[in-house]
Amino acid sequence: MSVSFPTIGNKVVARILETKRDCTIGMKPGDEFELSTHKCGDFCGLFYSNIAGWVKTLQFGGTFPMGEDPDVMVWDCPNPNNRVKVELKRIKG
Repeated sequence: MSVSFPTIGNKVVARILETKRDCTIGMKPGDEFELSTHKCGDFCGLFYSNIAGWVKTLQFGGTFPMGEDPDVMVWDCPNPNNRVKVELKRIKG
């Protein structure tokens, strides 16, 4: 079955910046994932559930209350044993 995701709002890209140990699902620095309210693809479900609200914020034009760039925020994986650092970036469209 082929799935089609609607284009709604801005594109949000998650880029893996670093890992402190091996990621349990194998994400590595440099990997990129397009995320949205409809799509988490091969991105980690545990991590996605932790940042889904921020993905929605970026997708629909909101801003972060902290940080220098309103289009970029960096998050750490909620798994304390396998820390993965991810940058969420809004690409305005």
